[in-house]
Amino acid sequence: MPNPNENALSIRELSVTFDSEDGAFEAVRNVSYDVPRGKVLAVVGESGSGKSVTANAILGLIQAPGRVSNGQILFYPKKGNPVDITTLSEKDDLLFKIRGGKIGMIFQEPMTALSPVHSIGNQLCEALFLHKSVDKKEAERVAIEMLEKVGITDPATRLKQYPHEFSGGMRQRVVIAMALICEPEIIIADEPTTALDVTIQAQILTLLSKLQKETGTSVIFITHDLGVVAQIADDVAVMYKGRIVEKGSVRQVLKDPLHPYTKALLAAIPSQKNLGARLPTIDSVLGDTDISTHTELIEIGAGRSVALAPEEAARHSK
Repeated sequence: MPNPNENALSIRELSVTFDSEDGAFEAVRNVSYDVPRGKVLAVVGESGSGKSVTANAILGLIQAPGRVSNGQILFYPKKGNPVDITTLSEKDDLLFKIRGGKIGMIFQEPMTALSPVHSIGNQLCEALFLHKSVDKKEAERVAIEMLEKVGITDPATRLKQYPHEFSGGMRQRVVIAMALICEPEIIIADEPTTALDVTIQAQILTLLSKLQKETGTSVIFITHDLGVVAQIADDVAVMYKGRIVEKGSVRQVLKDPLHPYTKALLAAIPSQKNLGARLPTIDSVLGDTDISTHTELIEIGAGRSVALAPEEAARHSK
């Protein structure tokens, strides 16, 4: 295991199971990854691959009929002892301090993340009241400062307005401000640009990257878009059907993908090479390739792992 001091978070053999009348279904299966301190880890995969379920487990948000059935989620705060989040109950004060305080969340759809009946100022200040010892005047000062930091003009006036008075891109900036206002050590960004048009997407990605570098916050960036990954991440973990099938640096994985699923994801991205041509689907790229046989990650050196047959993984070993 890497030196814990180098990581803000380590997930070890995590499984999340959902129980039903038809039996138990594992949505996440033996997932392990590290989130280095001050770095951005992208978790990529199609819808239903287990990305968001893993993120919810990190925040202790798995509710019945779901449950964490195996593994550890180890949070390493800058001050204090490591905490296994899977051992904390909903009533635990420590989980309350971690969720929204030490670990922040940027949700996919800003309109559902913000309350329509409370002003932006009330929502930003509430986070501070819950996690910091501040009075109303200080909370408003910090909220105005944070809105300014995320690029919202005339923040003192905006503080009194409601979500419906903001555009989609501006609402997402507010959600980012809310996630950062308590100075968390980790931010989970769950598809934060999916609901936005391409131009606004680029602005939000640039903003996130800038703020991450300024604050030194670790980021788990969840997305299905490998094109976005190249812009913002340091490392990447590729998920398929609840498992991680490939891990490595962004440069390694995007330049030289090893797993068939990673190759299929990359092939489905529009590029200069396929202008005007029909884009391949992931299934059409995979064809008859069976990628469900080898599910265990094998380390092949240089911080890289892939779920391939041992003999095939050995050919890529360094």
